[in-house]
Amino acid sequence: MTDVNEQSFSAGSATDTASAPRPKSLRQRIPTPIWRFRPTLQPVAVVRTIKTQIIPKIVLALRSTPIAKPAETAEPTAPTEVEVFAALALGADDGAAFAYVVDLQAKGASVESIFLDLLAPAARQLGAQWESDTTDFASVTLAVGRLQLIIHRLGDSFVQEASDDHGGESALLTIIPGDQHSFGLSMVAEFFRRAGWNLCTGPFSSHQELTSLVHNHWFDIVGFSVSSDRRLDELKKDIHDIRRDSRNRQVGIILGGPMITAQPGLVASMGADMMSADAITAPQQAHGLIEQMKGRK
Repeated sequence: MTDVNEQSFSAGSATDTASAPRPKSLRQRIPTPIWRFRPTLQPVAVVRTIKTQIIPKIVLALRSTPIAKPAETAEPTAPTEVEVFAALALGADDGAAFAYVVDLQAKGASVESIFLDLLAPAARQLGAQWESDTTDFASVTLAVGRLQLIIHRLGDSFVQEASDDHGGESALLTIIPGDQHSFGLSMVAEFFRRAGWNLCTGPFSSHQELTSLVHNHWFDIVGFSVSSDRRLDELKKDIHDIRRDSRNRQVGIILGGPMITAQPGLVASMGADMMSADAITAPQQAHGLIEQMKGRK
């Protein structure tokens, strides 16, 4: 395909440019160049023209043209609390982020609010910085590891905030074997612990390790946190084999995480029973699913 800029145009042949015979009167030479017939403009006339014609037109044009305002420089906005906290998690001081959390607790912040309003948004912020290439993978991994450590350090006090207890249901919570994104799983696990569940949490090194665990131990619920679509075939196999091999023949399967929130239809296509949209309601939803599974016997 030829670009328009590459097209060439013919200048015409010699026969095109040859002058056709003209009447004799038209072939007479002009004795003097035509510009010499223009009257000479005197200096006084030049000044008069500038004063009476050009300057008034310029003034009128300036009056009718809106004055351009200087560009307003946007004032830098102060960083949000989440941005400050994420920066601390990325920083050189290994304990700065936890010290920030301790200060919030001293000011009256609950562990639940720290989990949901600080740690979870900070993890999302770090993920966004990685995806936009503003922060490298190693730094984000270190920062998220610090956030997970904070979750574990706050775990005992979080359990003490519990207002209810379902008393003894068991759950296995994990990610797809081989996946690396376990921060969301860590947070959900703390909400299950606070609600009184007996927990076993992943990640697990292999599909065989996962299926052996459900074969040898009773679990009322198995929950997967799904962060992307990269291992959906493996997830479907995991769920199929868990149902086949589980000691509890009525085990309930729950899916959660960013991928499931974005595509709820995956719950059915993967062979699971239900989805959970957030950590707060997940334990109560899981308890309801157990009751449903009992009714299927």
